[in-house]
Amino acid sequence: MDKLNINREIKKIEKELKNTIKSSNPILEEASLHLLSSGGKRVRPSFVVLSSEYGVNPRNEDTYKIAVSLELIHMATLVHDDVIDRSDKRRGRLTISKKWDQETAILTGNYLLALALNNISSIQDKRIHIILSNAIVDVCRGELFQFQDQFNSNQTITNYLRRINRKTALLIQLATELGALSANADLKTANKLKRIGHYIGMSFQIVDDVLDFTSTEKQLGKPVGSDLMNGHLTLPVLLEARKNPQFKAIIESLSPDSPKEDFEYCVNYIKSSDSIMQSKEISKQYLNKAIKILDELEISPASSWFKKLIKRMESRNA
Repeated sequence: MDKLNINREIKKIEKELKNTIKSSNPILEEASLHLLSSGGKRVRPSFVVLSSEYGVNPRNEDTYKIAVSLELIHMATLVHDDVIDRSDKRRGRLTISKKWDQETAILTGNYLLALALNNISSIQDKRIHIILSNAIVDVCRGELFQFQDQFNSNQTITNYLRRINRKTALLIQLATELGALSANADLKTANKLKRIGHYIGMSFQIVDDVLDFTSTEKQLGKPVGSDLMNGHLTLPVLLEARKNPQFKAIIESLSPDSPKEDFEYCVNYIKSSDSIMQSKEISKQYLNKAIKILDELEISPASSWFKKLIKRMESRNA
């Protein structure tokens, strides 16, 4: 087998994604391609491929099928997220619901999810289907809890962590676990990779939630503070509200009808607070846990790539 190069692997998966979303329905294909071509880090496929290196049969046909399917599931959740949040922009481009309409967006999300399941239907290992189907149920729960917790200023940090586990960390955890299982890794190794994926996923979402305050609209591809404007109270907000009763009172008063100035005040307040640094520190703790378990695994060609990707995630935290 050729030497592992994750950039080359991603190009291969990108090509496969384009082939998979082809449809006899031009609108479904165009809408899917619109989202696919808007970019994306392809984090989940990367971790599927890397984790397969810890098995006896790395980078086989099943590995690539799982890599493509997990990215399609991720894309489906993004489309449905944008519908729920009534978002106009995603990665700097119009969302599907804005460029077409809500009905097209919902159907495109369903189409991507159906494609993902169809794509792995030929995999013989029943464990992979059971783990994946249970996870999709949990991802839906995470989406529902996020919707139910909109503008809920009394939610706990535990609530938030549980929600991001289901909404984001779970798909990255699936990538590392299923990547290992696809290559017939032993169960102990697969379990360690599953935990590594969980910790990376938790860190990844916390960094995203920090960047929603500290980045620019151009870098985010959507307005700064979008999460708060959509009623999603993320870690920096919850940390600040816990220690600052005056700020908590302002957060409690927010609603979808609040004037834009109220949201801008809160965004600027968080930007200059030490809750940003606290959130970054919590994110870093998760990454350190991932590295610690990674160091327990046998040295593999994937080890240095894993650490490179983790470092890349950490630098988003700068």
